[in-house]
Amino acid sequence: MIELCAELGYERVSIAQISSRAGVSSATFYEQFAGKEDCMIEAYRIARQRILTRLRPLAADADVMEATGVALEALVNGIQTDPDAGRLLFVEALAGGPAVRTWRERALQDYEAQVEAYLDSRATSGQTLDIPVAALEGARRYIVSRQLRNHAEDRLPKLAESLLSWVRAYLVPAGHGRWSVGPEAILARAPAMALPAPDLSGMWSERLPRGRHGLPPSFVARSQRMRIIAATAEVMLEKGFTGTTVSEIVSCAGVSRDVFYENFADKQNAFQETQQFATQYVVETCAAAYFREEDWPMRVWSALGTLLTLIAAFPAFAHVRLVECYAAGPGAIRISEEVVRSAGIFLEQGFGYREQARTLPRLSAQAITGGVLEIIYRHVARGEAESLPLRLPQLTYVVLAPFTGAAQAIEHVRKAIAAET
Repeated sequence: MIELCAELGYERVSIAQISSRAGVSSATFYEQFAGKEDCMIEAYRIARQRILTRLRPLAADADVMEATGVALEALVNGIQTDPDAGRLLFVEALAGGPAVRTWRERALQDYEAQVEAYLDSRATSGQTLDIPVAALEGARRYIVSRQLRNHAEDRLPKLAESLLSWVRAYLVPAGHGRWSVGPEAILARAPAMALPAPDLSGMWSERLPRGRHGLPPSFVARSQRMRIIAATAEVMLEKGFTGTTVSEIVSCAGVSRDVFYENFADKQNAFQETQQFATQYVVETCAAAYFREEDWPMRVWSALGTLLTLIAAFPAFAHVRLVECYAAGPGAIRISEEVVRSAGIFLEQGFGYREQARTLPRLSAQAITGGVLEIIYRHVARGEAESLPLRLPQLTYVVLAPFTGAAQAIEHVRKAIAAET
């Protein structure tokens, strides 16, 4: 499984191929595993073990940055030595179904709980990192996965140096506590963000009237197309990309198979069009919210708040856009990552916010984007998109702190909260 995922990608691997590569029969495969997902979970566990066993013990008096550097060095060395395991761990695991995602998150949570406890213990002496460990993990995964997809793992040692420089921006003195994981970082109620209605172009919640209805043919065609797009998102929220059939989409949309194929070549094409529709609306709406504000920290607050509110309002489209894209193949992943990279545009102003921000590595924008995306992804994958707007202070802080400094980032967030109330 590990070898084939690296060669073909998880979505293209079959049980017959796994059995053939392993030199066993399919019957033997099913004696060991319930199915492909079950095998992937075990492959993930072993790949993780192969990479993480390279982590050497730390001295008792090691500081936070030394510990972070040692862990990152071990990861990079492990990936360069065993790129197949690295690719499964950081790329292909996201393409698995719900069982794989659940197991992956559980493994990450166990690891992150240990790191959180370590950082909390350091908050009484020396320095600690004031950033959620899930954001650190997301930054690392996003940067590593991009290199692995491009077969550029040889670039990781140099990028690791830049990543460490970014992490250092979240250092705070002992006694300050870790604001980003405290109660003030989570709102008690969702902020009120004004959202323009999406241009659904005639999408009806019910089927068009039967018989003669006098509606223009262009309206009918537009309505049918938009209902198929909405149905694709709804069905895949429930059954995932792999488990969804064209028959289920047309039934949910209330159209015939002929109408489906007049608009889309296949399920993959319908998925990508659904993905593009959601993307266009989100990017335009967040950009408008960003430029409504004058002050850069408030621009970040406004754009992030709008994004989180959109995700909470349209969980099915968010699921397609953020979760199922990894199961839908390279084309869908490419569309997703292009949009994620474009989010870095909103951070450009931060590099000129103060003198210290000008010395930050350019990789900081990718790291911040990956960190924020990881927290959003987990909520959407768990079906908890409605609670994301409550994390607006936390995520705004993650974005601002490297550019403004941690203390000033907290003050900006407090002012934004006060303005909301």
